[in-house]
Amino acid sequence: SELKFIVLLKRDHTQEQNQINIKIADLDVDLYPKDSVMMVKVNGVEIPINNLPYHHPAGKIQIRQSGEGIALHAPTHGLQEVYLDQNALKVKVVDWMRGQTCGICGKADGEVRQEYSTPNERLSKNA
Repeated sequence: SELKFIVLLKRDHTQEQNQINIKIADLDVDLYPKDSVMMVKVNGVEIPINNLPYHHPAGKIQIRQSGEGIALHAPTHGLQEVYLDQNALKVKVVDWMRGQTCGICGKADGEVRQEYSTPNERLSKNA
């Protein structure tokens, strides 16, 4: 099966904040906090919050402000929602992706012992 998306989490231990990078279709999206404001970069270009929602030219991906954070929606690519704010990260996959993911989502099948499995099916102790 072909790779639909990658969601990478980077923890900044000095500021204790999460940053995420989402690779999906031809987009490289970064979501991160900066001076207590959530920031968005698409393919290396910063998108001002007041310019959101951002719609991918093909119309399949949307990035918008959601409460205190930023949400990316790309259901046709398998991602129902990726959400990041100052305190939380949430990754929801669409129903047809259940059992086909690995990493922080596990297989997204409700079974929790296999969380943090790598693509070669080895188990990692943490993310």
